[in-house]
Amino acid sequence: MISSKVKTFDSELYEAMHRPSSIEVTNTEMETLILPAELSMGDFSNNHINLVNLSNPENYQITYLDLSSNSLTNIDFISRLVNLEVLLLESNTMDHIPSSALRPLTKLKYLYLQYNSFASFPWNALASSIIHFDCYLSSITTAEFSRVSLPSLEYLNLEHNSLSTINVTELLQAAPKLKEAHLYNSHIDSLEMSEIFADLKANNVSFDEPYDMCNTNDYYERKFGICVQRRPDESTVSIGKAVLLSSLVIVTAVVFLYIVLLVFRHMNR
Repeated sequence: MISSKVKTFDSELYEAMHRPSSIEVTNTEMETLILPAELSMGDFSNNHINLVNLSNPENYQITYLDLSSNSLTNIDFISRLVNLEVLLLESNTMDHIPSSALRPLTKLKYLYLQYNSFASFPWNALASSIIHFDCYLSSITTAEFSRVSLPSLEYLNLEHNSLSTINVTELLQAAPKLKEAHLYNSHIDSLEMSEIFADLKANNVSFDEPYDMCNTNDYYERKFGICVQRRPDESTVSIGKAVLLSSLVIVTAVVFLYIVLLVFRHMNR
């Protein structure tokens, strides 16, 4: 592990490290990464990397690559990393994910793209081998699963993007092994969001309700295990009942105290 300042990771530095198969070089303010072809695992997170150089003509062996929390805007280079199984790219500055970069990654199993800013994503470029895909808070506006095949996908996180709808039927058809899905988006109508949760529950897919208003807000109620917004008249009645009940409790307490006081005065005469 290297923790001092390293602006460029190149072949000379790699040689000086005796050409290890696994490397961790984090928090070094690195800006340029020249990736060794024989490297198997590399953690280059929490740097300032804006350029990854794959100038080596040999085939790259790397299966695990962590480039999270850097300054990447272009990821075309990953198309040459055909042996990748785990790729971490969260917290960069990417506003575009090209299908040409993802399509060659036929062995990819875990992909992390959280905290970026790309509006669209090439769903049909995801490898059939993908098991875990996390795209939390990345500004995605569409999720199209009608022509996508994700037979190995078990975990999906699309929470807090800019999605206005999600077709869960198509998602479950594309990903029949899905076990956990986090799909809450504030742009989706509350009724549709409730229906999405109901579909997930009916298919034994676990999920979170980030804002379970049933526990804190009288405008919501739980129906068939799902938290949904009450109709306006129901909310008004519910609030009215709550106010009336509170008033009765207060009046009862006052009357009780008054009676106790009268009894106490009578006994002291």
